[in-house]
Amino acid sequence: MKSKDKIAIGWIDPGVVDGWFAISIMNLYHDRHSRIGQVIRVEAGGLISRGRNEIVAAFLESSCDWLFMIDSDERITVDAFDKLVAVAHSVEKPFVAGLYFGQWNSGVDIYAQPIPLLFDHHENGTQYKPLDDYPPNKVIAVAAAGTGCLLVHRSVFEAIRDTSTQHEARRWCWFQDLPVNGEWFGEDMYFCRRVETLGFPMFAHTGVILDHRKRYWLNDSHHERYKVLTRGDPDGGDAVA
Repeated sequence: MKSKDKIAIGWIDPGVVDGWFAISIMNLYHDRHSRIGQVIRVEAGGLISRGRNEIVAAFLESSCDWLFMIDSDERITVDAFDKLVAVAHSVEKPFVAGLYFGQWNSGVDIYAQPIPLLFDHHENGTQYKPLDDYPPNKVIAVAAAGTGCLLVHRSVFEAIRDTSTQHEARRWCWFQDLPVNGEWFGEDMYFCRRVETLGFPMFAHTGVILDHRKRYWLNDSHHERYKVLTRGDPDGGDAVA
């Protein structure tokens, strides 16, 4: 990325944000304010795709060169931000994602299965599969990535806008939730499919790892598992020092 390039930071939230997220954005702006050209915040409830489209539309009305999209239940460090900026390039790497984790119901344990939100193509040619065996601290090519930590050059958004349909009206074209060939696509996977179709390369930096706040219902199964882990004996016994 050129030293003169300006970055817009954009996120959506339902009216409140996680405290650690707010602190991390304040620290980032304090330490890298010369890089940051604009902050774009959109209030959105359940219509995530609409909110993301509004962020991009606002970004394209600005003079900034890059949009850094981040979810408001994460936290970003200055070092992680610097790593993304260092590898981004308007032509060679116009799409660079960081690594954060979602969760799926494992079906076999009391805890959800953590899923790296970096993806390769599935063998069926339509879906995507998580990259569980990603190399540590490397810049790798990906077929898709979650949009919760994503640095994208404006040329990518402009190309999608310029090929949008009449109904998308050059404003609702980047993110959509819809079925594709019988499979449901969320807004992030749809965006990545549009990026790939237009020939832009996509990368991720596995050394850029963000904490992602998740919540679950706490019950006795967690308590019993905790006792097993700390005592080493499911029936009781002395606690591990």
